[in-house]
Formats: sequence, structure tokens, C-alpha cells
Amino acid sequence: MPKAYLTIDDSPTPETKDLVNFLTARDIPAIIFVRGDLMEKNPHAIEYAIQKGFIIGNHSYSHKSAGEMKYQDWIDDLELCDNLIETAYQNCNLPRPKKLYRFPYIDRGDGQKNEQIDLATIKENDQTLPLQQYLHKHGFHQPFENMPPTYPNKAKDCLYTFTTRDWMLNKKHLGNHNIKTIDDLMARVDADKNLQDETYNHVIIMHDQLGLLDVSCALIDYFCEKGFIFQN
Repeated sequence: MPKAYLTIDDSPTPETKDLVNFLTARDIPAIIFVRGDLMEKNPHAIEYAIQKGFIIGNHSYSHKSAGEMKYQDWIDDLELCDNLIETAYQNCNLPRPKKLYRFPYIDRGDGQKNEQIDLATIKENDQTLPLQQYLHKHGFHQPFENMPPTYPNKAKDCLYTFTTRDWMLNKKHLGNHNIKTIDDLMARVDADKNLQDETYNHVIIMHDQLGLLDVSCALIDYFCEKGFIFQN
């Protein structure tokens, strides 16, 4: 059976608690990457997720592309979100188990929005390297194990092997892209041959965006029907 890490970006929304309850009922772990600006508006949803045992990762404060930001502005943005995450764990009287960071759009500092083209391989360059060095210095890492040979294991940010493109079904994007229905998302899963490889683990990106709850639940159930085992 294929094994995967489930990662969920752009949290929280008013639907986050329902998503957490759905995952908890199915005993499915996930890393929830939060936006600081949204967390400020709804901190209790993330505290609820922490209390349910979910790991919280940093997805920036403002969700701006790192390649469009000055280096210090990117640091300030990351730290704003990180302080909110630290506070959430303190409010739950629980230690923060890991420091994880995912770049918005997987733009790692050079303006390349990798999530929009599907990640194959990544190489550091003069623009991405200083950001990687900062992440390393401040204890950020990626927790994924047994990844494919093409996966950049030395990277300090959390990357992926498959992005669902579920955001194409949110209220803002619905009808504007090639994916227009839940069936289209499921067909995308079926069409990806790499996902069927049981030799290595997979890292799946989904999104916690307003209006996507039913889509998320249906797609997660579909992964389960296909035999996927989600792991910590």
C-alpha cells in the first residue's frame, strides 16, 4: 500500500475545526501549515488542532512570494507567524514538537512558483541559499523519511511530491482552471504514476480554504479508498 504524509496549507478558516474532526475520526495525521494573518483572526482553531495532536507548520504570515520580498522582510514575515505558533502551543500547555516551514507557492526565494508546475527536482541558487541557511540556523527542517531519490532531502523547507490542485475548486478559482469538479481531482490522482509507487513515501499538498471542506473530505476519502496509508 502506498504511504504518504498529508500536509494542509493556508489554515485556518471557519471550517478548520470540522476538517480536524474529520481527520481525527479517521485517525489520519496531518501537518497543518498556517498563515499568520489568518491565525490572528482565528487562533482557537489552531489551538484546537494542536490539542487533537496535529503538528503545526509555518506557512508565512502574509502568504507573499518569497521571491518578491526583500530578505529581511521575508525573515520578519516568517517570525511573525512563528511567534503566533509558539503562543498557540504555550496556550495549550504543550511543547512545540517540530519547527517546519513551507514557502507560499513553493517560491523558495527566486520567484519560481514550483507548486504551479509540479515539483520534479530542485536546486539551490544564489537567491534560495540564504533563506535555506536562515532556516537551518533557526532549527527548521523537513520531517519526511524514505523519499524518492529525486527529492531534495537536504532542503530545510517542507516540499512535496504531489499537489492536489484542490484550490482550483475554491470560490475564487472555481471554473477558471482545467480542474472543475471533485471527479477531476480524483482523476488527477489516478493519472499520477508516481503516486502508485510503494517503494517510497509521498508528500501530498492539500489546502484548508473557505468552501473546500467537502472537497477535502471527499478527496481524502478517495485516497483512503485507493489504499493510501497516512503517517506521522
